[in-house]
Amino acid sequence: MSEKLLLPSPSRAEVRDSVAAVLAESGLPWAWQGATGAPDRWVADTGPADLDVWCAASDPIAALALRHTCAVIAEAADPRRLRHTSVAVQTGGGLAVVDLTYGDLRVGPILLVPAAEVTADPVTHRLTGAAAVADLLVRPVLRGRIPAPDRLAEAVAAWAAAGREDRSGLARRLTGQLGAGVAADLLRAAGGARAVAGLPRRARWRLAARSLAPGVLGATWAQRRGVLPAGPAAGPLGLRVRGVVVALVGTDGAGKSTVAAALDESLRRSGFVTASAYFGMARGNLPGVAFARRVLGVGSTAPTPGTTGRGAGGPEVDEPPADHVWLRRAAAWFYAGEYSWRYLRTVTPALARRRVVIADRWVFDLRESPWPGSRAARLVEFLVPAPDLLVLPDAPAEVIHRRKPERSLAGQRAQQDRFRRLLAERPARCAELMVDTTGSPGDAVAPLVAAVVQAAHTSRWRRGRR
Repeated sequence: MSEKLLLPSPSRAEVRDSVAAVLAESGLPWAWQGATGAPDRWVADTGPADLDVWCAASDPIAALALRHTCAVIAEAADPRRLRHTSVAVQTGGGLAVVDLTYGDLRVGPILLVPAAEVTADPVTHRLTGAAAVADLLVRPVLRGRIPAPDRLAEAVAAWAAAGREDRSGLARRLTGQLGAGVAADLLRAAGGARAVAGLPRRARWRLAARSLAPGVLGATWAQRRGVLPAGPAAGPLGLRVRGVVVALVGTDGAGKSTVAAALDESLRRSGFVTASAYFGMARGNLPGVAFARRVLGVGSTAPTPGTTGRGAGGPEVDEPPADHVWLRRAAAWFYAGEYSWRYLRTVTPALARRRVVIADRWVFDLRESPWPGSRAARLVEFLVPAPDLLVLPDAPAEVIHRRKPERSLAGQRAQQDRFRRLLAERPARCAELMVDTTGSPGDAVAPLVAAVVQAAHTSRWRRGRR
């Protein structure tokens, strides 16, 4: 765990200053978007409103991520539409969203001002001329609202100060893409006339038509998660979210319960709804196992304690145990059925409700117990969807042994090594993470929280940024 990840959560002011520093270091033109004072209002806010910023030619997210733990919650890079990246940063006051637009000023496929023609004050980092009019007036209208009076007044002042070529270029682009009527009403509003009440609705229809044009339809479809209204699928940041499965694995004493509790608290504090699930087997907690043991007259389906072995989960074993061979073979298939049923009964409904499911262990335990190498393990890993995030709480073996001294130090070290190899297989849908549990888990789970937030806002079929 790097020192950066263990630092206290930044304030919104620190995030804003980091954004400014990263953009200044890039050497490229950049500017805050929105009305005057928007960055300061964002600092004072606690809601999901974005800190909007424009940069000429590059996406500075990688540089920002070196300063703070970021979760990418929206990303669009197709040059036929607006190119931007939205990130959520865990601050002392909750999640804060920064939206970084780069290149052309656009709304969807509507080109407002090409990047080469965007002008900005190098001291105040405010957009000027036609770029300011596009940002302060045209952008909110295309998003369905007439701007507030103070913002509209700034747009009028920027239009009056713009040069003739600046004005004619914006007018030509608006007319060609939105039609003469909508463009004329926008330009009259920029000149100081009262905005027509039905203007946003008409502009939105034009925007929809352009989005479905053959030349940009592919890009629109690729960005449909961000284009379509989130509605009831909206999460705490106002964007569409999905359910996420976080599976915690590790030997006894590694810190799974501690990390699960810290993650649950952080997610709930950020507005996410969580659920829990148990996928262990060593204690026979899956339904029906205890009953089967009583009927068959055996005390356990776990391998003999103290043996060592290979693989990626479950109790340590080397060779298949000699006692109750037929029962152990049957138990492996029984567990495969139990795991599948447990996923359908517990996890599937929670995912349908768009919750974050925090699972203690996962089906990988079946690789080693009760019958190592059983085909049942391969079957259940095929039937049960992989978790979105696979998490290994980790600490030095001596620390783990002090927590759970009833197991041998060598055995705990060997099993933890196998879980590390499991992560190296990259079996999760989105990411695999290790969490240092040597000390307090508070800030150490910050990367895990970010990974969950990112997974909730992106497709489970696309692995996130590393």
